[in-house]
Amino acid sequence: MYNLFRDKINQNRAMKRVKPDGELNRLQRLLKEEIKNKFASKLKVYIIDTGSCGACELEFRALFNPLYDISRVGIEMVYDVKEADIMLLTGLLTENIYPICMEHYQNLKEPKHVISIGDCMMLHAPFKDTFAIKGQANIHFLTQAHIRGCPPDPKALLRGLLKYIQSL
Repeated sequence: MYNLFRDKINQNRAMKRVKPDGELNRLQRLLKEEIKNKFASKLKVYIIDTGSCGACELEFRALFNPLYDISRVGIEMVYDVKEADIMLLTGLLTENIYPICMEHYQNLKEPKHVISIGDCMMLHAPFKDTFAIKGQANIHFLTQAHIRGCPPDPKALLRGLLKYIQSL
């Protein structure tokens, strides 16, 4: 397969190492300090795809790659909502996923922290008026913050998390 596209691939650009910039280092440092001050151990987040295209989840998972490495600053992704400190919602809230989201929301420990991610959560999507959409997440859940973007880039996610944690 590589031989078919060998002339089209710019290996110098593909192999170029990305380096963290000053803003990323500042965000990581501030997040680490805030998490250390406000939480007993790591900040545990639980993410639910409520009917999205998957782009927001990909950007969030990119935060765990070696460039951003948010596990180093004290953020951990958990797969049980009972362990989570914050629940993240992405995508349009569909009728089918609503009962499951409500169950997870009720199982979230007190105080309940919910952050919505992406423009779909605020119904800025072309298919928002279909029969399958329940509505905006902030109508059905008490969401404390929203991170804008379609999808929000990893730095925007870090900024949004930092802003929310600082407001606690």
